[in-house]
Amino acid sequence: MIKKIKQGLNKNMLLKVASFNSLSIFFRLISGFILSKAIAYFLFPQGMALTGNLRSFLLSCQGISMSGSQNGVVKYTAENKNDNLALKKIISTSFFLVAVFTFLVSLTLVVFSKYFSVLIFGINSYSYAINILAYVLPLFTLNTFILSIINGLGRYKSIIIINTIGYIVNVVVVVILLYFYNLEGAIIAIVSVPSILFFITLFWVKDIKMIFSNISVSSISKVYFTGLSSFVIMAIFTALTIPIVHVIVKNYIIDNIGLKEAGYWEAMIKISQYYLVFVMSLFSLYLLPKLSQNQTDEGFKSLIVQFYKTILPLVVLGFIVIYIFRYWIVRITLTQEFLPTQELFFWQLIGDFFKIASFAIAYQMQAKKMLFWYLFGELFYVTAVYFFSTYFIDRFEIKGAVIGHAISYVLYFMLMLFIFRKSLLTKANIKVEK
Repeated sequence: MIKKIKQGLNKNMLLKVASFNSLSIFFRLISGFILSKAIAYFLFPQGMALTGNLRSFLLSCQGISMSGSQNGVVKYTAENKNDNLALKKIISTSFFLVAVFTFLVSLTLVVFSKYFSVLIFGINSYSYAINILAYVLPLFTLNTFILSIINGLGRYKSIIIINTIGYIVNVVVVVILLYFYNLEGAIIAIVSVPSILFFITLFWVKDIKMIFSNISVSSISKVYFTGLSSFVIMAIFTALTIPIVHVIVKNYIIDNIGLKEAGYWEAMIKISQYYLVFVMSLFSLYLLPKLSQNQTDEGFKSLIVQFYKTILPLVVLGFIVIYIFRYWIVRITLTQEFLPTQELFFWQLIGDFFKIASFAIAYQMQAKKMLFWYLFGELFYVTAVYFFSTYFIDRFEIKGAVIGHAISYVLYFMLMLFIFRKSLLTKANIKVEK
C-alpha cells in the first residue's frame, strides 16, 4: 500500500509538490495557532481587529513595493530558465523595477507616517511603527524577489524550507514582543518580522550568487519591462483595492456594530487563512508556472480539471470537518471570548470554496497577461464584496460580512466561467502529469 502511494506521488507532480508542501503547512498552522491564541489572550477581540487592519495595510505596502513583478518574474523565469541571456535580462529588469517601487513606497511611508497611523489605528501614536516598516521594507522586497526567481526555476523544496523556517522565527519573535510589550510589541513584530526572512534566504539559497551576478544596468530589457508592466498594473491595482476594501468593511462594522464584533470577523478571517494556506500556496508554487508554460486551450483545461479532480474533493472533505468541529477550533485556537465567531463559519466556508474554484481559473489571467479581464474581475469583486457586505451587515449585523463574502465569490466564479468559457469547453485529453 505504501509503495503504491509513493508511486502515485511520483507520477503526479501536483500531489508530489502538495505532499512536500504539507510539511511547511503543518508548521504554518502550528505557528498560526500559537499566534492567534497569543493575540486573543493578550489583546482580546479589539486588539485582533487593530492588528488585522495593520496586516491589511502591510499587504498593500508589500504588494506595491514589489511593483507587481512577483508573478511576472515567476512566469518569465519558468519560460526561459534554460536561456541564460534571457534569464539575465529578466533578473536585471525586474530587480531595478522592484528597487524603484520600494524606494517610492518607503519614502511615502516616512513622509505620511502619522496619516497612516490614524488610518490604521485611529490615532497617530503608532507612526513610529510605520517608520520601522519604511526602513525594513527593502529587505522584504529583496527576499520576495529572490524567492520569485527560484520559484520560476522550479526549486520548490528550497521555497518550502525557507517558508517553514520563517514561520518558526515569526512565532518566536511575535510571542516574545507580545508578552513583554503587549499591543506595541505585536505591532513592531508584524511590520518587521517579514524582512528577517531575507537573512534566512541569503543563507539557504544556493542560487544567490547566480542571481546577483546576473544583475546589471546594461541588461535591462525594454521587452521584459513592457511584459512586466502588465503584472505591475495588476498587482498595484489589487494592492490598492482588496486590502483597503477589507479595512473599509471592518471600519463599517466598528462604526455600526462595535470594535469587539470587528474582532470576531477578523478572527474568522485569520482562521480562514490558516485552513486555506495549503491550497492557496499551490497556486503560486505549482499552478502559475505550469499555466505560464502551457500554450494551448487543451493544456489549460487539462490543468484545471486535474487541479479540480485532485484538490477540490479534499477541500470539501476538509471543510465539512472544519464546520463540524468549529466550536473546538475557536475554543482551542482563540479564547472563550471569541465563541460568537463560530456562527460565521457556514458562509465563510461557502465563500472560501468558490474562492478556490475561481482562483484556479483566474490565475490564467496572470499567466497570459490578460490585463483588461484581470482589472475588470478585481473591480467586479471589490465592488461586490463592499456592496453585499455593507448591505447584509445592516440586516444581519456581523453575519452579514461573511454572507457578503460568500455571494461575492459565487459571482466571481461565475464571471471566471464566462471569461474562459471557450477554453473550458474545448475537448482535452486529461492526462496524469509525469
